[in-house]
Amino acid sequence: MPFPSTSTTSDGALDVRCQPSEWISVVAHLDPRFGGISAAVPSLSASTSSIGQHKVSVAAFVSPGERVASKTAVHKFPLGFRHWCFDKSAREAFRSLVNASTGLHIHGLWELSTLIAARCAQRFAKPYVVSAHGMLQPWALRNKRWKKSLYSALLERPNLHRASCLHALTPSEAQDYRSYGLNNPIAVIPNGVNIPETIDPDVFLNDFPQLRGKRLVLFLSRIHYKKGLDILSKAWISFAKRLPEAHLVLAGPDFENTQRSIETMVADAKLQDRVTFTGMLNDRLKWSALQAAECFVLPSYSEGLSISVLEALGVGIPVIVTRQCNLPEVRDHGCGWVIEPNSQDLESALNDCLNSSKAAIYQMSLRGRGLIREKYSWEVIGRQMSALYTWMEGGPAPDNVVLHLGGKG
Repeated sequence: MPFPSTSTTSDGALDVRCQPSEWISVVAHLDPRFGGISAAVPSLSASTSSIGQHKVSVAAFVSPGERVASKTAVHKFPLGFRHWCFDKSAREAFRSLVNASTGLHIHGLWELSTLIAARCAQRFAKPYVVSAHGMLQPWALRNKRWKKSLYSALLERPNLHRASCLHALTPSEAQDYRSYGLNNPIAVIPNGVNIPETIDPDVFLNDFPQLRGKRLVLFLSRIHYKKGLDILSKAWISFAKRLPEAHLVLAGPDFENTQRSIETMVADAKLQDRVTFTGMLNDRLKWSALQAAECFVLPSYSEGLSISVLEALGVGIPVIVTRQCNLPEVRDHGCGWVIEPNSQDLESALNDCLNSSKAAIYQMSLRGRGLIREKYSWEVIGRQMSALYTWMEGGPAPDNVVLHLGGKG
Protein backbone atom coordinates (compact mmCIF):
# COMPACT_ATOMS: atom_id res chain seq x y z
CA MET A 1 0.00 0.00 0.00
CA PRO A 2 1.24 3.58 -0.53
CA PHE A 3 3.00 5.13 2.41
CA PRO A 4 1.74 8.55 3.61
CA SER A 5 4.24 11.39 3.77
CA THR A 6 3.43 14.57 5.64
CA SER A 7 4.53 18.17 5.32
CA THR A 8 3.20 21.58 6.30
CA THR A 9 1.66 23.90 3.71
CA SER A 10 2.20 27.69 3.64
CA ASP A 11 -0.92 28.28 5.73
CA GLY A 12 0.20 25.82 8.40
CA ALA A 13 -2.19 23.02 7.41
CA LEU A 14 -0.99 19.43 7.38
CA ASP A 15 -0.45 18.16 3.82
CA VAL A 16 -0.75 14.38 3.63
CA ARG A 17 0.22 12.70 0.38
CA CYS A 18 0.60 9.06 -0.49
CA GLN A 19 3.94 8.01 -1.94
CA PRO A 20 4.05 4.78 -3.95
CA SER A 21 5.98 1.98 -2.30
CA GLU A 22 9.17 0.84 -4.04
CA TRP A 23 9.38 -2.65 -5.54
CA ILE A 24 12.25 -4.21 -7.46
CA SER A 25 11.78 -6.82 -10.20
CA VAL A 26 14.92 -8.96 -10.42
CA VAL A 27 15.73 -10.85 -13.62
CA ALA A 28 18.66 -12.40 -15.49
CA HIS A 29 18.85 -10.93 -19.02
CA LEU A 30 16.66 -8.32 -20.66
CA ASP A 31 17.82 -8.81 -24.23
CA PRO A 32 14.73 -9.85 -26.27
CA ARG A 33 16.62 -12.80 -27.78
CA PHE A 34 16.41 -14.58 -24.43
CA GLY A 35 12.66 -14.94 -24.83
CA GLY A 36 9.55 -14.60 -22.72
CA ILE A 37 10.85 -13.47 -19.33
CA SER A 38 12.94 -10.72 -20.91
CA ALA A 39 9.81 -9.42 -22.66
CA ALA A 40 7.39 -9.91 -19.78
CA VAL A 41 9.25 -8.40 -16.83
CA PRO A 42 9.60 -4.81 -18.14
CA SER A 43 5.97 -4.76 -19.30
CA LEU A 44 4.74 -6.22 -16.01
CA SER A 45 6.75 -3.66 -14.04
CA ALA A 46 5.50 -0.76 -16.15
CA SER A 47 1.86 -1.86 -16.04
CA THR A 48 2.00 -2.34 -12.26
CA SER A 49 3.61 1.07 -11.78
CA SER A 50 0.92 2.69 -13.93
CA ILE A 51 -1.73 1.86 -11.31
CA GLY A 52 -0.03 4.38 -9.00
CA GLN A 53 0.17 2.35 -5.80
CA HIS A 54 3.67 0.98 -6.36
CA LYS A 55 6.75 2.16 -8.19
CA VAL A 56 8.43 -0.85 -9.80
CA SER A 57 11.92 -0.71 -11.28
CA VAL A 58 13.99 -3.56 -12.75
CA ALA A 59 17.29 -4.95 -11.50
CA ALA A 60 18.75 -6.83 -14.47
CA PHE A 61 21.79 -9.08 -14.33
CA VAL A 62 23.17 -8.80 -17.86
CA SER A 63 26.21 -9.69 -19.94
CA PRO A 64 28.52 -6.95 -21.30
CA GLY A 65 27.06 -5.49 -24.48
CA GLU A 66 23.67 -7.09 -23.93
CA ARG A 67 20.83 -5.06 -25.43
CA VAL A 68 18.42 -4.01 -22.72
CA ALA A 69 14.81 -3.40 -23.78
CA SER A 70 12.64 -2.01 -21.00
CA LYS A 71 9.68 0.29 -20.50
CA THR A 72 10.71 1.18 -16.96
CA ALA A 73 13.83 2.15 -14.99
CA VAL A 74 16.60 -0.47 -15.12
CA HIS A 75 19.49 -0.99 -12.72
CA LYS A 76 22.13 -3.14 -14.43
CA PHE A 77 24.40 -5.59 -12.59
CA PRO A 78 27.07 -8.01 -13.82
CA LEU A 79 26.02 -11.52 -14.83
CA GLY A 80 28.06 -14.48 -13.66
CA PHE A 81 29.56 -15.68 -10.40
CA ARG A 82 33.12 -14.51 -11.12
CA HIS A 83 32.05 -10.97 -12.02
CA TRP A 84 29.84 -10.75 -8.95
CA CYS A 85 32.57 -11.98 -6.57
CA PHE A 86 35.13 -9.46 -7.79
CA ASP A 87 32.86 -6.43 -8.24
CA LYS A 88 32.46 -5.02 -4.76
CA SER A 89 30.79 -1.83 -5.97
CA ALA A 90 28.08 -3.84 -7.77
CA ARG A 91 27.40 -5.91 -4.67
CA GLU A 92 27.10 -2.81 -2.50
CA ALA A 93 24.88 -1.05 -5.05
CA PHE A 94 22.50 -4.03 -5.22
CA ARG A 95 22.32 -4.34 -1.44
CA SER A 96 21.57 -0.63 -1.12
CA LEU A 97 18.84 -0.96 -3.73
CA VAL A 98 17.23 -3.86 -1.87
CA ASN A 99 17.56 -2.17 1.52
CA ALA A 100 15.78 0.95 0.24
CA SER A 101 12.94 -1.05 -1.33
CA THR A 102 9.62 -2.22 0.07
CA GLY A 103 9.85 -5.67 -1.51
CA LEU A 104 11.30 -7.77 -4.33
CA HIS A 105 9.78 -9.72 -7.21
CA ILE A 106 12.26 -12.37 -8.32
CA HIS A 107 11.82 -13.84 -11.82
CA GLY A 108 13.16 -17.23 -12.88
CA LEU A 109 14.98 -20.07 -11.12
CA TRP A 110 18.40 -21.72 -11.36
CA GLU A 111 20.07 -18.32 -11.79
CA LEU A 112 22.68 -16.48 -9.75
CA SER A 113 20.38 -13.45 -9.78
CA THR A 114 17.67 -15.49 -8.05
CA LEU A 115 20.06 -16.59 -5.30
CA ILE A 116 21.51 -13.12 -4.75
CA ALA A 117 18.12 -11.43 -4.63
CA ALA A 118 16.56 -13.97 -2.24
CA ARG A 119 19.52 -13.81 0.13
CA CYS A 120 19.50 -9.99 0.12
CA ALA A 121 15.76 -9.90 0.76
CA GLN A 122 16.23 -12.24 3.73
CA ARG A 123 19.15 -10.17 5.04
CA PHE A 124 17.14 -6.95 5.03
CA ALA A 125 13.83 -8.61 6.07
CA LYS A 126 12.06 -7.62 2.84
CA PRO A 127 9.05 -9.56 1.55
CA TYR A 128 9.69 -11.25 -1.76
CA VAL A 129 7.65 -13.06 -4.37
CA VAL A 130 9.15 -15.60 -6.78
CA SER A 131 7.93 -16.29 -10.33
CA ALA A 132 9.16 -19.65 -11.67
CA HIS A 133 8.06 -18.92 -15.27
CA GLY A 134 7.58 -22.60 -16.06
CA MET A 135 10.92 -23.71 -14.61
CA LEU A 136 9.32 -26.22 -12.24
CA GLN A 137 7.44 -28.08 -14.96
CA PRO A 138 8.30 -31.81 -15.11
CA TRP A 139 10.09 -31.45 -18.47
CA ALA A 140 12.15 -28.52 -17.16
CA LEU A 141 13.14 -30.41 -14.00
CA ARG A 142 14.25 -33.43 -16.04
CA ASN A 143 16.49 -31.21 -18.17
CA LYS A 144 19.95 -31.21 -16.46
CA ARG A 145 18.30 -33.22 -13.70
CA TRP A 146 21.27 -34.10 -11.49
CA LYS A 147 22.72 -30.61 -11.49
CA LYS A 148 19.32 -29.13 -10.61
CA SER A 149 18.69 -31.73 -7.90
CA LEU A 150 21.88 -30.77 -6.06
CA TYR A 151 21.36 -27.03 -6.54
CA SER A 152 17.76 -27.37 -5.42
CA ALA A 153 18.61 -29.17 -2.20
CA LEU A 154 21.34 -26.72 -1.22
CA LEU A 155 20.01 -23.37 -2.44
CA GLU A 156 16.84 -23.10 -4.54
CA ARG A 157 14.39 -24.98 -2.33
CA PRO A 158 15.31 -23.12 0.90
CA ASN A 159 14.96 -19.76 -0.85
CA LEU A 160 11.59 -20.74 -2.31
CA HIS A 161 10.35 -21.91 1.09
CA ARG A 162 11.20 -18.49 2.57
CA ALA A 163 9.34 -16.52 -0.11
CA SER A 164 6.38 -14.50 1.14
CA CYS A 165 4.41 -15.57 -1.93
CA LEU A 166 4.86 -17.57 -5.13
CA HIS A 167 3.59 -16.24 -8.44
CA ALA A 168 2.13 -18.75 -10.91
CA LEU A 169 1.33 -17.79 -14.48
CA THR A 170 -1.30 -20.54 -14.75
CA PRO A 171 -3.26 -22.93 -12.51
CA SER A 172 -0.98 -25.69 -13.82
CA GLU A 173 2.07 -23.84 -12.53
CA ALA A 174 0.42 -23.45 -9.12
CA GLN A 175 0.22 -27.25 -9.03
CA ASP A 176 3.90 -27.46 -10.04
CA TYR A 177 4.79 -25.47 -6.91
CA ARG A 178 2.75 -27.85 -4.74
CA SER A 179 4.30 -30.90 -6.45
CA TYR A 180 7.71 -29.45 -5.63
CA GLY A 181 6.70 -29.52 -1.96
CA LEU A 182 6.03 -25.81 -1.41
CA ASN A 183 3.22 -24.66 0.90
CA ASN A 184 3.67 -20.90 0.46
CA PRO A 185 0.75 -18.74 -0.66
CA ILE A 186 0.42 -18.82 -4.44
CA ALA A 187 -1.04 -16.03 -6.58
CA VAL A 188 -2.16 -16.99 -10.10
CA ILE A 189 -1.61 -14.01 -12.42
CA PRO A 190 -0.90 -14.59 -16.14
CA ASN A 191 1.34 -12.76 -18.59
CA GLY A 192 -0.19 -9.94 -20.58
CA VAL A 193 0.07 -8.31 -24.00
CA ASN A 194 -0.73 -4.98 -25.63
CA ILE A 195 -1.91 -5.33 -29.23
CA PRO A 196 -1.20 -2.45 -31.67
CA GLU A 197 -4.30 -0.76 -33.06
CA THR A 198 -3.08 -1.07 -36.65
CA ILE A 199 -0.73 -3.68 -38.14
CA ASP A 200 0.44 -3.77 -41.75
CA PRO A 201 1.25 -7.27 -43.09
CA ASP A 202 3.11 -5.75 -46.03
CA VAL A 203 5.99 -4.66 -43.77
CA PHE A 204 6.94 -8.33 -43.32
CA LEU A 205 6.10 -9.36 -46.87
CA ASN A 206 8.21 -6.54 -48.32
CA ASP A 207 11.22 -7.89 -46.40
CA PHE A 208 10.45 -11.47 -47.51
CA PRO A 209 8.86 -11.01 -50.94
CA GLN A 210 9.18 -14.72 -51.77
CA LEU A 211 6.44 -15.34 -49.19
CA ARG A 212 3.85 -13.09 -50.83
CA GLY A 213 0.85 -15.11 -51.97
CA LYS A 214 1.75 -18.07 -49.74
CA ARG A 215 -0.43 -19.44 -46.93
CA LEU A 216 1.86 -18.80 -43.97
CA VAL A 217 2.14 -20.96 -40.87
CA LEU A 218 4.16 -19.03 -38.29
CA PHE A 219 6.36 -20.30 -35.47
CA LEU A 220 7.55 -17.32 -33.41
CA SER A 221 9.82 -18.23 -30.52
CA ARG A 222 13.37 -19.26 -29.73
CA ILE A 223 14.76 -21.89 -32.11
CA HIS A 224 15.31 -24.43 -29.34
CA TYR A 225 14.59 -28.13 -28.92
CA LYS A 226 12.27 -27.38 -25.97
CA LYS A 227 9.90 -25.61 -28.34
CA GLY A 228 9.03 -28.85 -30.15
CA LEU A 229 10.75 -28.05 -33.43
CA ASP A 230 11.45 -31.73 -34.04
CA ILE A 231 7.70 -32.35 -33.85
CA LEU A 232 6.97 -29.42 -36.14
CA SER A 233 9.56 -30.54 -38.70
CA LYS A 234 8.19 -34.09 -38.88
CA ALA A 235 4.61 -32.83 -39.18
CA TRP A 236 5.55 -30.32 -41.86
CA ILE A 237 7.44 -32.87 -43.95
CA SER A 238 4.23 -34.88 -44.17
CA PHE A 239 1.72 -32.02 -44.31
CA ALA A 240 3.50 -29.93 -46.95
CA LYS A 241 2.69 -32.57 -49.58
CA ARG A 242 -1.03 -31.96 -49.07
CA LEU A 243 -1.08 -28.19 -49.58
CA PRO A 244 1.50 -26.87 -52.09
CA GLU A 245 0.77 -23.18 -51.32
CA ALA A 246 1.43 -23.59 -47.57
CA HIS A 247 4.74 -22.23 -46.25
CA LEU A 248 6.33 -22.58 -42.81
CA VAL A 249 8.01 -19.51 -41.29
CA LEU A 250 10.37 -20.13 -38.36
CA ALA A 251 11.05 -16.78 -36.69
CA GLY A 252 13.35 -16.44 -33.71
CA PRO A 253 16.98 -16.56 -32.53
CA ASP A 254 18.89 -19.84 -32.68
CA PHE A 255 19.79 -21.50 -29.36
CA GLU A 256 22.21 -24.39 -28.87
CA ASN A 257 22.61 -24.81 -32.64
CA THR A 258 19.09 -26.22 -32.98
CA GLN A 259 18.53 -24.51 -36.32
CA ARG A 260 21.20 -26.57 -38.06
CA SER A 261 19.53 -29.86 -37.15
CA ILE A 262 16.14 -28.54 -38.35
CA GLU A 263 17.68 -27.31 -41.62
CA THR A 264 19.19 -30.77 -42.13
CA MET A 265 15.79 -32.46 -41.64
CA VAL A 266 14.17 -30.04 -44.10
CA ALA A 267 16.96 -30.49 -46.66
CA ASP A 268 16.81 -34.28 -46.44
CA ALA A 269 13.09 -34.03 -47.23
CA LYS A 270 13.86 -31.63 -50.14
CA LEU A 271 11.55 -28.98 -48.65
CA GLN A 272 13.96 -26.04 -48.45
CA ASP A 273 11.63 -23.98 -50.64
CA ARG A 274 8.73 -24.57 -48.22
CA VAL A 275 10.46 -23.36 -45.04
CA THR A 276 11.93 -19.93 -44.23
CA PHE A 277 14.13 -19.06 -41.25
CA THR A 278 13.89 -15.32 -40.61
CA GLY A 279 16.09 -14.97 -37.53
CA MET A 280 14.84 -12.75 -34.76
CA LEU A 281 12.29 -10.14 -35.87
CA ASN A 282 12.12 -6.64 -34.45
CA ASP A 283 8.82 -5.49 -32.96
CA ARG A 284 7.44 -3.99 -36.17
CA LEU A 285 8.30 -7.05 -38.26
CA LYS A 286 6.98 -9.40 -35.57
CA TRP A 287 3.52 -7.84 -35.52
CA SER A 288 3.47 -7.69 -39.31
CA ALA A 289 4.41 -11.38 -39.55
CA LEU A 290 1.59 -12.29 -37.18
CA GLN A 291 -0.87 -10.32 -39.30
CA ALA A 292 0.40 -11.95 -42.50
CA ALA A 293 0.08 -15.51 -41.13
CA GLU A 294 -2.99 -17.75 -41.38
CA CYS A 295 -1.98 -19.91 -38.44
CA PHE A 296 0.34 -19.74 -35.43
CA VAL A 297 1.96 -22.89 -34.07
CA LEU A 298 3.92 -23.62 -30.88
CA PRO A 299 4.27 -27.39 -30.23
CA SER A 300 6.34 -26.86 -27.08
CA TYR A 301 7.35 -29.55 -24.60
CA SER A 302 7.41 -27.05 -21.74
CA GLU A 303 6.19 -23.45 -21.30
CA GLY A 304 5.36 -21.00 -18.56
CA LEU A 305 2.87 -18.91 -20.51
CA SER A 306 4.00 -17.94 -24.00
CA ILE A 307 3.60 -14.26 -24.80
CA SER A 308 3.82 -15.09 -28.51
CA VAL A 309 0.69 -17.24 -28.29
CA LEU A 310 -1.15 -14.41 -26.53
CA GLU A 311 0.01 -11.97 -29.21
CA ALA A 312 -1.20 -14.28 -31.97
CA LEU A 313 -4.62 -14.59 -30.32
CA GLY A 314 -4.76 -10.82 -29.85
CA VAL A 315 -4.01 -10.24 -33.54
CA GLY A 316 -6.80 -12.66 -34.37
CA ILE A 317 -5.19 -15.69 -35.97
CA PRO A 318 -6.00 -19.25 -34.87
CA VAL A 319 -3.30 -21.00 -32.85
CA ILE A 320 -2.12 -24.59 -32.50
CA VAL A 321 -0.46 -25.23 -29.15
CA THR A 322 0.42 -28.25 -27.06
CA ARG A 323 -1.22 -28.96 -23.71
CA GLN A 324 2.13 -28.02 -22.12
CA CYS A 325 1.61 -24.41 -23.24
CA ASN A 326 -0.96 -24.15 -20.40
CA LEU A 327 -3.67 -22.37 -22.35
CA PRO A 328 -6.76 -24.60 -22.21
CA GLU A 329 -8.78 -21.45 -23.07
CA VAL A 330 -7.64 -21.95 -26.67
CA ARG A 331 -9.84 -25.04 -26.79
CA ASP A 332 -12.50 -23.84 -24.34
CA HIS A 333 -13.07 -20.55 -26.20
CA GLY A 334 -12.83 -22.12 -29.65
CA CYS A 335 -9.93 -20.01 -30.93
CA GLY A 336 -7.56 -22.81 -31.95
CA TRP A 337 -6.33 -26.32 -31.23
CA VAL A 338 -4.73 -27.82 -28.09
CA ILE A 339 -2.82 -31.00 -28.93
CA GLU A 340 -0.45 -33.51 -27.40
CA PRO A 341 3.23 -33.02 -28.34
CA ASN A 342 3.46 -35.42 -31.28
CA SER A 343 3.71 -34.94 -35.02
CA GLN A 344 0.51 -36.84 -35.84
CA ASP A 345 -1.69 -34.54 -33.73
CA LEU A 346 0.09 -31.50 -35.10
CA GLU A 347 -0.33 -32.57 -38.72
CA SER A 348 -4.03 -33.19 -38.11
CA ALA A 349 -4.48 -29.75 -36.53
CA LEU A 350 -2.63 -28.05 -39.39
CA ASN A 351 -4.89 -29.81 -41.85
CA ASP A 352 -8.03 -28.77 -39.93
CA CYS A 353 -6.88 -25.16 -39.60
CA LEU A 354 -5.83 -24.53 -43.20
CA ASN A 355 -8.94 -26.25 -44.53
CA SER A 356 -11.39 -24.40 -42.27
CA SER A 357 -13.89 -22.05 -43.90
CA LYS A 358 -13.38 -18.30 -43.85
CA ALA A 359 -16.48 -17.98 -41.67
CA ALA A 360 -15.07 -20.43 -39.10
CA ILE A 361 -11.69 -18.65 -39.03
CA TYR A 362 -13.45 -15.29 -38.60
CA GLN A 363 -15.33 -16.59 -35.55
CA MET A 364 -12.09 -17.97 -34.09
CA SER A 365 -10.50 -14.56 -34.61
CA LEU A 366 -13.30 -12.78 -32.76
CA ARG A 367 -13.13 -15.21 -29.85
CA GLY A 368 -9.35 -14.97 -29.60
CA ARG A 369 -9.34 -11.17 -29.57
CA GLY A 370 -12.11 -11.12 -26.98
CA LEU A 371 -10.23 -13.52 -24.71
CA ILE A 372 -7.11 -11.34 -24.77
CA ARG A 373 -9.03 -8.11 -24.07
CA GLU A 374 -10.90 -9.66 -21.16
CA LYS A 375 -8.15 -11.59 -19.41
CA TYR A 376 -4.68 -10.92 -20.80
CA SER A 377 -4.23 -7.19 -21.39
CA TRP A 378 -1.38 -5.59 -19.45
CA GLU A 379 -3.84 -3.15 -17.87
CA VAL A 380 -5.74 -6.07 -16.30
CA ILE A 381 -2.52 -7.79 -15.23
CA GLY A 382 -1.05 -4.58 -13.75
CA ARG A 383 -4.07 -4.14 -11.49
CA GLN A 384 -3.81 -7.73 -10.31
CA MET A 385 -0.10 -7.49 -9.51
CA SER A 386 -0.56 -4.14 -7.77
CA ALA A 387 -3.25 -5.72 -5.56
CA LEU A 388 -0.89 -8.61 -4.75
CA TYR A 389 1.93 -6.26 -3.70
CA THR A 390 -0.51 -4.33 -1.51
CA TRP A 391 -1.52 -7.57 0.22
CA MET A 392 2.13 -8.51 0.76
CA GLU A 393 2.64 -5.13 2.45
CA GLY A 394 -0.12 -5.95 4.94
CA GLY A 395 -3.16 -4.73 3.02
CA PRO A 396 -6.37 -6.63 2.25
CA ALA A 397 -6.37 -9.87 0.27
CA PRO A 398 -6.84 -9.07 -3.44
CA ASP A 399 -10.33 -9.73 -4.77
CA ASN A 400 -9.15 -9.78 -8.40
CA VAL A 401 -6.49 -12.49 -7.98
CA VAL A 402 -6.80 -16.26 -7.52
CA LEU A 403 -4.90 -16.78 -4.27
CA HIS A 404 -4.08 -20.18 -2.76
CA LEU A 405 -2.96 -19.57 0.80
CA GLY A 406 -1.44 -23.00 1.49
CA GLY A 407 0.40 -23.86 4.70
CA LYS A 408 1.55 -20.28 5.32
CA GLY A 409 -1.96 -18.86 5.06
